[in-house]
Amino acid sequence: MNNFAGNIFCGEFDQVNNNFYLNQVKNLHTASTLSESQLINLVNYLNKQVDTCTITVNDQIPILLQQDEIQILLKELDLIMHELDILDS
Repeated sequence: MNNFAGNIFCGEFDQVNNNFYLNQVKNLHTASTLSESQLINLVNYLNKQVDTCTITVNDQIPILLQQDEIQILLKELDLIMHELDILDS
């Protein structure tokens, strides 16, 4: 598996299953798998945010993202989805 280290997300690509294994969000360590549909839903959610937004790690720990961080994460998600050959529909 290939590693990805961005400013917001860090993890590993699973090209066989079109998943991304999320190891870190900002400075919080986690062990989550994001499927193709979850990645697309996250991109769609972030694209609708105007100012700030909150995402959760492991459905428990809320993380506030400022507008600049949202834009950084959208770029990171684009790279992740490109690596996994996922087209945003």
